[in-house]
Amino acid sequence: MVTYRQVGRGMARTIRAMDREAKRLERQRIASEKARQRHALLEASANAAQEYEDTLEALTGAHRVAFRRRDWLTLATEPPPAPTQPGSDREEAARRAESLYRPGWFARTFGFEKRRRAQLAKATVEARAADEADFRNRKAADEAHGVEIAFAQKVVAHQPDALAEALEEHGELERLPFSAKEVEVRFTSEGRLIALVDGLDFDDMPEQSVTLLQSGKASFKALARTRVLELHRDAICSGAVRIALECLKILPLDAVEVIMQSDLLDPGSGHIDRRPVLYLRVATQALEAINLARSEPWPLVERLGGHLDWNKRDGFRAINLAAFNIPTDSTSD
Repeated sequence: MVTYRQVGRGMARTIRAMDREAKRLERQRIASEKARQRHALLEASANAAQEYEDTLEALTGAHRVAFRRRDWLTLATEPPPAPTQPGSDREEAARRAESLYRPGWFARTFGFEKRRRAQLAKATVEARAADEADFRNRKAADEAHGVEIAFAQKVVAHQPDALAEALEEHGELERLPFSAKEVEVRFTSEGRLIALVDGLDFDDMPEQSVTLLQSGKASFKALARTRVLELHRDAICSGAVRIALECLKILPLDAVEVIMQSDLLDPGSGHIDRRPVLYLRVATQALEAINLARSEPWPLVERLGGHLDWNKRDGFRAINLAAFNIPTDSTSD
C-alpha cells in the first residue's frame, strides 16, 4: 500500500535530482561559454600579433623581393616578321573531298547524292572563310609582334617616351605595398631617371607593439619615440630601394635615382613642410651582389651609398640636393 508520506518522499527525491541536473547543465554551459570566450580571446590575440608583424614587414621589408630584369634586348634584335601570306589549306582539302566524291548505288537510288554534294559545297565555303579568318589573325599577330619589336628598340635606345610607357605598362609602381604614398618618375635630358617619392611620415608609424605571450594572450605596449623614429627611418629606406628595384626590373638602365620626401617640422617657422630626406642612386651592378631577402633597410641604403641626415633624437632632417646635381624641377617647392 502506497501512503501519502511515501509519495511525498518520492516527489522530494525527484525534485532534488532535477535540481542537481539543472545545476550541472548550467555549470557546463558556463564552462563552455568561458572556453568559447577564451578561444575567441586567444584567436583575437594571435590575429593582433600577426597583424602587427605584417605591418612591420610592409613598412620595413618592401625591398625584400626577387630582382629579375626584363629582357628588352632579345626582343629588340629580332628580325621583323615577314609579310603574312594568305593560306588555303582548308579550302583545298575541302575541294579535294568535293571533287573525289563518288555517290554509291544507295545514294543514287534514294536521292542522297544531291544532299551530300550540297554538304560538301557548304564545307568548301566554310573552309575558305576559315582560311581567310586565319590569315587575318596571323596578319594581326605579326603586325602586333612587329610593333613590339619596334617598341623594344625604342626602349633599348632609352627614348624617354618609350621608357615611361614601358614603366607604366609593365611596372608595379601603382601596386606597391604600404611603403610610399605617391611616386612621380621624371626623365632628364641627360638620360637620368629620377623618382620623386612621397614617402611615409612619422605619423604613419605604429604607436604600440603587439606581442604574443606564452599564455596565448596579446601584450600591447607603447613604442618608445626612439623606436618609432627607427621604424620611420627603415620605412623610408626600404621604400626607396623598392622604388629603385621596380624601375630597374623593367627598364634597361644602368642606374636610377630616388628622392624620398617626408613631412618635417620647420623649427624656424613652426610649419610642417614636405622636404627631401633621402637621396639614393642605385646601380644595377651593385644589386647583383646583394641578398635582398636578408638585408635590413638602413644598412642596405648605407651600402648602396644613400645620403640622409637622421639621428635618434630628432629623426630625419632635410637634406640639400644641390650636391647631387638634381634639376630644380625634380624637387618640390
